[in-house]
This record gives sequence, C-alpha cells and structure tokens, in this order.
Amino acid sequence: MSGTPGKSTSTRCLRKVIYALAATLIACGHARASLLAYEPFAFGDPPALGQYALGDEDAGTNVLGGQNPPIGPTAFYSGAWVQSGGDTQAVKPLPSLAYPGLTAGVGGIQQETTQFDCCTFGRTGRPIAGGLGGGSARTIYESFLIDFGSQGTDAPDQFGFRGHELWDGGIGDDHLAVALFMNHFSNVADLSLSVTTASGSTTVPVSGGGLDLATLAGVHLVVMKYQFDPTDPDMVSVYLDPVVPGGEPLVPAAQISVATSDLFITHQGAYTQYTFSGAGHVPGAIDEIRWGDDYVDVVPVPEPSALVLLASLGACLLWRRQP
Repeated sequence: MSGTPGKSTSTRCLRKVIYALAATLIACGHARASLLAYEPFAFGDPPALGQYALGDEDAGTNVLGGQNPPIGPTAFYSGAWVQSGGDTQAVKPLPSLAYPGLTAGVGGIQQETTQFDCCTFGRTGRPIAGGLGGGSARTIYESFLIDFGSQGTDAPDQFGFRGHELWDGGIGDDHLAVALFMNHFSNVADLSLSVTTASGSTTVPVSGGGLDLATLAGVHLVVMKYQFDPTDPDMVSVYLDPVVPGGEPLVPAAQISVATSDLFITHQGAYTQYTFSGAGHVPGAIDEIRWGDDYVDVVPVPEPSALVLLASLGACLLWRRQP
C-alpha cells in the first residue's frame, strides 16, 4: 500500500474546506447581485446621505412625507415619500425589527403614533422609478418585517385598517393596487391579500384564514412575489414566515392571478393604519424593506463565516504537517 493514511485524510479535508470557502465567496457575490433596494429607515442628526430625520406625527415634526434620502444600491425610487392628505407618518429611533434566522437589521423603524390620545392614522407612499408592470414582463420580489400591533385594552374588534399597501398612479383608496391587510371597517378580520386593477378586485385570506390580529402578535417576515407577463396572467404571491434559510417555498400562503394582465404598481407604501378605538391599542410598524430580482436577494440569511472556514483550513494544514 502506498501513501500515508493520515496525509490522505488531511488532503481530503483540505479540498473540502477550499471548495466550501470558494462556494461561500461565490454565494456572497450572488446574494448581493440582484438586490435593488434596501430600506432600513436609517436616521441621523443632522440627517445625512441616505438617512431620515426622526419625527413625531402627533407634533407634526419631521414627518415622513417629503423626505427623500437616496436608497441603494440602485435608483429604485424616483422621488420623495408622498403623504396622503393629513395622514402623517414618521421614522422612529426604536430598535430595528428582528426575526429569528435573519441578519440583524440596522436603523430605526416606521411605526405609527397614537395621536390626540385616541387615534392612529397614517398613509404614505414612495414612487417607484418607471413603475412595475404595465405590459412589461418581469418577476420581482419584495420583503419586509412587519408587526401588526395589538388592540391592547381597546375593543378587540375595533382595530380599523392595518397593513401594507401599494398603489397605481397616486396614494389612496382610488389608486389601490395591492394590499396585505386586515380591515374591520369592511369586516375583514383575518389577514388577507387584495389585488385591484382596472378590470376588477380580488381578495383572498392568507393561509386560508384564521390569522386575526391576536394570532399575528409579534414580528413577521413577509415575502411578496410579483409576476408581470403581457401574454399570461399577472400573479401576486405572499409567503408568510417562510422557512429560513430554505429557498423559495413551493406553495404560497396566498396568491391572486390577474387574467387581464393589467396590474401596475407606481408607489410602495410603508405601514398603513387607521384605528379610532381609543388610546389603549399598540400601533403597528414596518422595517427592513427589500426589493430584488430573486428570492434569495430579499431574504437576508446570515452567510457562513469565512473566518470559520479559514480556521478549518489551518487545522487541515496542521494535520497534514504531522508525521
């Protein structure tokens, strides 16, 4: 028999670590390749490039509407946040929302404030450069962390409207395109997906129903998939708390097909809330908004540490040097 068993084993160890290190570097490059926008609601004082001025919508100071920090890595947005009437919102210095298994967030959050000691209301959107859809074939993903809040000591069935919205041509009900929401005003008690175009509107419950405000307590990871196709139906899919770090789930929690392929999105919202039940409720919040061409680009799973692999490489080399 030729060769030394110890050295043969160390050679295999060395090869495996080198391959793993190379794969990690390749994966790191790919994970950043198609990220279009990352909105962590970073803030500064005074506001600097890419940062927001912290505000208070109850006092009317530094409201979100009109603020226009550049959000990279691409020019995904075409302008400043647009406020819906007097429904102001603001960026808060609270710690970034967190979710198990995801890379830790940075910056603050967009969270509602109970105004006038009774009410929570706010709706703001930001224009997307060129819009999404409108006859152009494309698949694009959006992810975010969301906390729908709670009713606290307020009447549990008076939660108003809570959710994330996207619009076509402006901000408001007349321009609604996509919404992930609950709305007691229209008797929608469970989390639902709605898609509206010129040809009609469709609403379906997420996960078949049963996800009311109490059930949804805490922070959730949401991934929304928009498939635009001029020859086949447009499609909007929602993944709620998808398995991490697994790839794109095979079955979405909710999905709506638009047979006329006329879905168009021009503005992306933050967290919309209208609650007039009293001062005992806890407002909702949104954070860590990402847009990307691939599912993997909008689900920020921590990457294997290159340092750990390098340490393994050193161990293999030491093993190889032994007689």
